[in-house]
Amino acid sequence: MASDGLAFLHTQMQARRCGPVLTAGIEHRIVGAIGPMDLRPDATGRPQLLPQYFAVLPEVRGQGLGHALWRAAMHWGQSHGADYQLLQTEVDGPSGRLCQAEGLTSLGFTHTTQV
Repeated sequence: MASDGLAFLHTQMQARRCGPVLTAGIEHRIVGAIGPMDLRPDATGRPQLLPQYFAVLPEVRGQGLGHALWRAAMHWGQSHGADYQLLQTEVDGPSGRLCQAEGLTSLGFTHTTQV
C-alpha cells in the first residue's frame, strides 16, 4: 500500500506525529486504512475533518471494507466535533465511486495538464 501514501503514514505514526489511523484487516493482515484522523479550524474557525490517506488493497475491494472504513472515519469526525470535510477523489476511480455510493455531493471538477 506504499503507493497510496500509507508507507508515509506509517512512518508518521511511528514518530507519533499524527492522529489515529483506522484499519481493516483480514486474517491478521491490514488490507485497508484511513487516516490520520485530525481536526483543524478552517479560515472561519469551523472545525474541519482533515483529508485522510485512504486505501483498500485491490484484491479485497468489493467486500464493503472501504465503506466500513469511510463510515467509521465519518463517525470519528462527527463524534469529535467536525462540521464538515472536503475530499479530493479521482473521477470514476475507486474513491470517487465510493463517495458517489455514499451519497456525497460533488462541488465540481478540476483538470490538470502537464506542459
